[in-house]
Amino acid sequence: MTIIVWRYVSAGLLLACLASFGWGMRKFFSQPSGATAGMRVIKICGAVFAVLHLGAIVLNGEVTAGQVVTATSLYLCALGLFWWAIRTNSPRPLSAAFSPDAPQHLVERGPYRFIRHPFYCSYLLTWMAGLAATGQFWLLPSVAIMLIIYLRAARVEEEKFKRSPLAGSYQRYQSRTGLFFPNPLKLVARRP
Repeated sequence: MTIIVWRYVSAGLLLACLASFGWGMRKFFSQPSGATAGMRVIKICGAVFAVLHLGAIVLNGEVTAGQVVTATSLYLCALGLFWWAIRTNSPRPLSAAFSPDAPQHLVERGPYRFIRHPFYCSYLLTWMAGLAATGQFWLLPSVAIMLIIYLRAARVEEEKFKRSPLAGSYQRYQSRTGLFFPNPLKLVARRP
């Protein structure tokens, strides 16, 4: 694959991920208390890092076959996981990150059988794909910053569950699933 074609493919996949996530923010996730400070941080960092990642892809020089395969796989996994989680939650959409509302239900099907936060995993896969697509290690801080934000958001959500009537169910669910990625030890332990 030529470098020019790869740039278009990679940029297109990044934009497809970002468009999907933007759609989710506007059309899928509810914001019962309006935009929280945490959501504003996610939007600002996401916009800045999107420009950086897109610029790095467009201006990138040589790419290896390994970079092409890795980045394409990560982008496609991010998109697939995002839309799988959307479909799983379509009957009862979730509230946006950092919303202060109490959880009303626990989702344990679809990608939630393996991980507790498939949306955050999808977002992380996208940022990691940009790093893989370009090999530009100056993008690493963007991945690290977004990881910290998503970890904080996940912890806030998990604390909400611990204070809710769903606390016992959530604790059992937590014991058999990974946070952002499947936990192989938990998967093996829950086999009959």
